[in-house]
Amino acid sequence: MADESSPNAAESLPSPEVNAPAAIIVGQRVLTNALYGDRAADLDRGELNAYLIGWKHNGRHNQIFNFEPQGGSTCKILTTGIDIPRLGRVFEVSSPDPAPGTELRATIGGVGSVYTVIAHAPELYKLSILSAGGTAPLYWTLNSEEAGTRITLELDNGTSNQVWGIVTPDEVDGDVHERRGS
Repeated sequence: MADESSPNAAESLPSPEVNAPAAIIVGQRVLTNALYGDRAADLDRGELNAYLIGWKHNGRHNQIFNFEPQGGSTCKILTTGIDIPRLGRVFEVSSPDPAPGTELRATIGGVGSVYTVIAHAPELYKLSILSAGGTAPLYWTLNSEEAGTRITLELDNGTSNQVWGIVTPDEVDGDVHERRGS
């Protein structure tokens, strides 16, 4: 495994046996990064227009995402503010003009983006969206294990920092990283 302290620590992945659209994932899920196994996707501060970041799993509502089917293997991805879902603040993950380097944000008002969920290996997935010109798929990417690193859209780099475990909140507490071998 690569030295995770270096900036180019992303571990190369073997060619996956499965690299096709996944059966749609529905309901509440926690997204954990395959390379940085203790990092979950997190809505920073649980606020509108905040960025999605990599953060240590903490069980809070801003790390629980709801997959809303849009047809086939596509979905909108929603979350709530920090531990206040009762207030009805539902945010949509958005990347309005997707390009390499675009940082994912939380928006409201039906402007959420539609992402394709691609099965990569058992219990592991890639999340993609076509670039603004429709020329290339871009993937959710976590480029560092440093707490607070923003999740960006990047071209396929063949490494596990673009691969995510998508599990129920109960499963992540049962050490899903060990079970997946990441």
